[in-house]
Amino acid sequence: MKNGESIRAVVRVLNKNSCGSGSICGTRNGKALIMTNAHVAGTRIGRVVQCDVESTGERVSARVIMAAYSDRTLSDWAILETVEPCSAVQPVKLSKKRPAGSHYTKGFPKCRKHTGTDVTTVDMSNTTPLWRWNPNSIGGQSGSGVWSDNDHLQYGVLTWSWGGRGAGQQTAFIYKQARNRTTAGHPRVDGLVEVSTDYDMQEVSMEGVEDDPIIENGFFMETNITELPIWAEDDIAKPKPKPDPKPTDPTTNAIQEKLIEYHREAAEFHEKWYDVFEGVKPPEEDKPAKRPDDPGCTFGL
Repeated sequence: MKNGESIRAVVRVLNKNSCGSGSICGTRNGKALIMTNAHVAGTRIGRVVQCDVESTGERVSARVIMAAYSDRTLSDWAILETVEPCSAVQPVKLSKKRPAGSHYTKGFPKCRKHTGTDVTTVDMSNTTPLWRWNPNSIGGQSGSGVWSDNDHLQYGVLTWSWGGRGAGQQTAFIYKQARNRTTAGHPRVDGLVEVSTDYDMQEVSMEGVEDDPIIENGFFMETNITELPIWAEDDIAKPKPKPDPKPTDPTTNAIQEKLIEYHREAAEFHEKWYDVFEGVKPPEEDKPAKRPDDPGCTFGL
């Protein structure tokens, strides 16, 4: 399903001499949040890049607000936030679950639009973010989302080429790295190569793009971030807000309060006198004395 519904979230991320991909994965205060690779956008917090939203044709400026990178472990991702409000595209959120079934991806190979690619899993690690598939990755696809054919949530970020196959990070492990604020993990495997994004892009306007990104090892984050609304399972876990009660007539409230007070007083009265008379038998009524010659009741006329 290379043209699945999640391709609406695809963006092209532009740097001075490089081009990569990304996906809109959430919103915060009306601004779009974009997932990409750290080696595409850099790790310097506040760095501004340009993003082309393919589904709307809009170009927006976005700055790095969170990033994790390590050339020794499997960490290479960044979250961007648009500088101005951007809500024209419904985001496709990331999943905390392990990928299963079939998937598709879409980005900008060689910095150009394409129709998308169905991916077939070759192997997937249980202990590291590594996820490998067919076909191989192409330069410019770095940062592309990998979405499920089943629920169309994002389960991976295309990042590397490995032994003639495409490779990326499972978002389930990215969640753990973001939660723990760390890039600690398992060592990189031999042959894992970041997909180059350097291309002659004379047809792409680079106005407003800063110098090439700075990429450093470590975890970086804006100080005002407590959590980011980019995880699909968080939406499911949050209880729905209860609707506001309908306004009532003040007169009706007063009557209800009087009825409640009346029933309370009646209950107290009943309880008081029940305790007083409990176990007391009523007196027998006085009966008239019977005459000796009284035959008793007479029936008839």
